Amino acid sequence: MNDEPTILWRLRRDDQEVSCQARLVPYGIEVDIARGGAVVLTRVFETDDEALAWACEKRAAREAQGWRALPPDSPPVNVRVV
Repeated sequence: MNDEPTILWRLRRDDQEVSCQARLVPYGIEVDIARGGAVVLTRVFETDDEALAWACEKRAAREAQGWRALPPDSPPVNVRVV
């Protein structure tokens, strides 16, 4: 059972983008942090409350470093819209 990922948040600073996505997996809820589209950190949680709390902590830490939220429908950085 692999679920399609749900984007929890996307942040941008200068020309870099960081995103957080979650998906259901057989062993729990997997949360990935990706930079520039490449996953750089993965954690697995037993409950959605644990997963969301961790994702919120990671977002808050980045926002404190100057990262800013992107609208959900904005294109990813380095992707040209024609």
